[in-house]
Amino acid sequence: MFRREERRREEERRMVHRRRRRRMMVGGAVVVGSTEAMVKMSQADAQKVEQATGTPPEDMSLEELQQTMQQQNIQAQPVTQEDQQAMSSAEATDPQSGAES
Repeated sequence: MFRREERRREEERRMVHRRRRRRMMVGGAVVVGSTEAMVKMSQADAQKVEQATGTPPEDMSLEELQQTMQQQNIQAQPVTQEDQQAMSSAEATDPQSGAES
């Protein structure tokens, strides 16, 4: 019974976390995450992550995404001030929505 409760709590935590993540195109790259934690990669790398896991990067937890990127030998690109501003603007416009394309 304890493990079932533990799994339920973990799934609830992931669902809350996933609702706050977004996927945006900024300067030709894909930025995934939220203002608290963003990962930037090429569009081809985002597709590679999705093909490897069957899950879009924006639906993964930060830990899952980082682990998959490491397994697939994908290097994150540096997040710029422009990326941070775009994410902040998107969250301010619609803070309750999930991922955006």
